[in-house]
Amino acid sequence: MRDYRGFTLVELLVVILILGILMGLTLPRLTTVRQQAREAAMKMNLHNVQVVIEEFHAEKGYYADDFYEDGYGAFFPGGIIDDQMGTLPINPWTNRQMDPDEFNPEDYELETDLSNTAEGGPNDQYGYASGEIVYGVWQPEGADWPVGYGLVGIGRAGLSIRSFDEDDNAVVFLLHN
Repeated sequence: MRDYRGFTLVELLVVILILGILMGLTLPRLTTVRQQAREAAMKMNLHNVQVVIEEFHAEKGYYADDFYEDGYGAFFPGGIIDDQMGTLPINPWTNRQMDPDEFNPEDYELETDLSNTAEGGPNDQYGYASGEIVYGVWQPEGADWPVGYGLVGIGRAGLSIRSFDEDDNAVVFLLHN
């Protein structure tokens, strides 16, 4: 009797089939993990921007109304007041540093606009690009300076980053005073 070494064609096909099934189960999971990582990066960016806004408020006594005119870009890391804009966060969808034009300053007319989902409000989910940070302030009538701000991170497909509570209601990741 001769001793043949190796695998039969059927055995190889079974192994390839099993590997294919395992890969088919794993790939969708990797896409979800990648999306979760991008949203976590966006939440970190939101936190960093919140720190800058609060630092500006602590030093100047009011919330910046406009990114350029008030100069709060200099409060980002590496910035020099009235001289050089600091380093803006990295957009997790494009892997490029955010451009100041990506911050979309809007004035909200009502205090409730800081946390609602009405069209044109800070949580409006249309018209923004993934990775964008939407920033707006609230200045009541008669006030000299804005007294609050809204900050929203835009995730995939232009939707604001949301999570859900135990009743399955949308909870927007929104930071404001």
